[in-house]
Amino acid sequence: GLGAVPSDVSFTNCDKGPHVDAINKYTTRPPNGSGLDTFWRSVENIATNPRYGMRWAASQAAPLRRIHVQSDLLLFDGDAWASGGVLANAIVDGKVNFGGQQQYLLRNVELKQGAINGAWSLVFVGCTGETPSENNGLKAGPSISVDSFPKLRIEKPFITMRENGEFELRVPSVVFGQSNNDVLGSQFGGEEVRNFTGVKLGVPSTDAADNYLTLQKALDEGKDLVLSPGEYPLAASLEVKHPNQVILGLGYATLKAPLNGLPCIRVHPNIPGVRIAGIMLEASVLTDHIPSSSLLQWGIQGMDDVGDKENPGLLSDIFCRVGGASYDRQVSTDVMIELHSGNIYGDNLWLWRADHVKLHPGEEANFPHISPYYRQTVMGECQVRNGMKVYGEAVTMVGLFIEHTTEDQLIWEGDKGYVAFYQCELPYDVDQSYADKSFVGYRVGSDVESHTARGIGIYSNFRDFDVNVATAISHPESAGIVMNNLFTVYLDNQGKINSIVNGKGPGAVSESDRGRPFRCSDNTCSD
Repeated sequence: GLGAVPSDVSFTNCDKGPHVDAINKYTTRPPNGSGLDTFWRSVENIATNPRYGMRWAASQAAPLRRIHVQSDLLLFDGDAWASGGVLANAIVDGKVNFGGQQQYLLRNVELKQGAINGAWSLVFVGCTGETPSENNGLKAGPSISVDSFPKLRIEKPFITMRENGEFELRVPSVVFGQSNNDVLGSQFGGEEVRNFTGVKLGVPSTDAADNYLTLQKALDEGKDLVLSPGEYPLAASLEVKHPNQVILGLGYATLKAPLNGLPCIRVHPNIPGVRIAGIMLEASVLTDHIPSSSLLQWGIQGMDDVGDKENPGLLSDIFCRVGGASYDRQVSTDVMIELHSGNIYGDNLWLWRADHVKLHPGEEANFPHISPYYRQTVMGECQVRNGMKVYGEAVTMVGLFIEHTTEDQLIWEGDKGYVAFYQCELPYDVDQSYADKSFVGYRVGSDVESHTARGIGIYSNFRDFDVNVATAISHPESAGIVMNNLFTVYLDNQGKINSIVNGKGPGAVSESDRGRPFRCSDNTCSD
C-alpha cells in the first residue's frame, strides 16, 4: 500500500483479500500440500477484512508488516507444513492462529483476541493486548518467549503517494523503550518524510558496470536509493558513505555479487543511521577470490567502530541466498553478512545456503521422493562457510534465520549482543567431519562477556551421511551469557544433535524422536 496509514489501502467485501495458500496440494503431501518452499513474498501497509480470515501459509522471507487485519489471521493451511515467519508492526482484531507453524516471531503487534497453536517456538517482542504468557514448553506445546519491553525498535522505511501523485520516502524514527500503550509506535506517525527529489529510482540492467556506476553515483551524491524489482548484477560493491542514507528494495530487488568476491553492499565505518531494507543479496560464481568474500559488509575488520547508540543502523527484510535461483551450482561466498560496526538493529534476516536448486531444462530431480521439482544440493555445491559473523558491540537481531552453511552457522564475537528469535537448520549434505570439527548452529566467541538470546531453535536433517553433532550452541561459561528457551529438533534422515548447549541438555536417541523438540529453559539446562 502507498498510504500514510494502513487503512488508506483497504481490502473489504472480499472472501480472502491478500493471501497465500499451501502450494502443490496434489503432488506434495496430497491433498494438503506444503508451505515449506513458500518464500520471498510479503504484504505491507494495508488493511484487510476478509470474510474467511486472512490466510498466510508461508515460511521464511515472507513477512507481514505494517498491516491492520480486521479479522482472524490464519498462518497455516490445514496440516500443510510451514516454517515461518515474521509479523511486525501490526494490529490483529481477531485471533492469530499459528496452526502447525514450526516457529514464528511477532514484533510490536497488538493482539486484540490473542494467539493460539504453533508447534515448537513462538517469540513475542513488544506486543500488547492478549499476549500469551512465557512458557518453556517442557510439558507441552510450543515454547513462548516474551520481551514486553524491548530497549530498541526501528521500523522499515516505506513509500507513500500524495494526492497529487508525487511519491515520498518515509523513514520511521528510532524508538527507545516501550510502554504498554505504544505498540503502534511509528506506525501512524513519527517518521521523517523525504521528498523523492533526493531519491534515485534504480532500474535493473544486465550490464554489471552500468548498474554499479549508476547506483554508486547517486550514493556518492548523498541520495537515497529505491530499487525497482529485478536483478542487478554488480561490477563492484555499492559503497555507503553518508549518514542516514536509505537503500530500499521493492519486490525484493536482487543485488548479485561482484565476481571478485567483494560484497554487494559495503557500509563504511562510523556512518550512523544507515537503513538497508527489502533487498535480496545473491551469490555469484566467483572468478577471483579475496581472503574473505561476503554479500554484505558493515564496517571494516580491525577498525574500531562502536556505532551510534542514538542513531543505530538498520537491516530490515534482508534475504541472502547462495544458490537456489541460479542454474549454476558453483555460486559461492565465504560468509553472507559481516558486521564489524556496532549499534546495528537487525529486523528479519534469512541467510540461506540453498538446500534445493532449479533444475536445468530436461534434468531429472536427484531425490524425487523429496521433490520432483528441484535438485537437492549435494556436497561441493553452493558453498558458503558461515551465515553471519558479528564483531560489533551492541548489535541487536530480532528475527534471525540461518540455514545450511558448511561450518558454524552464526559466529558472534561482539559484546552486548541481543537476539530474539533464531531459527537454524544445519546442512543436509555434510559428513561426520562436520561434527569432528565441532561446528555448531550458534557460537558466541570466547572473549564475549555479555550476550542475551531467547527463542533459539537448531534443527538437524543429515540426509546423506550419519552425522553426530556434539552440541548445537557453544558459548563461554560466563554469568553475562543469558539464553532462554533453547531447543533442538531432529527433523528427518540420519544422525542427530547430542546436546543443546555446551554439552548440556537432552538429544535425540532414535527415529521415534523425529519432529520432537528437545528443550532447555535456559543455558544452564538444569531443568
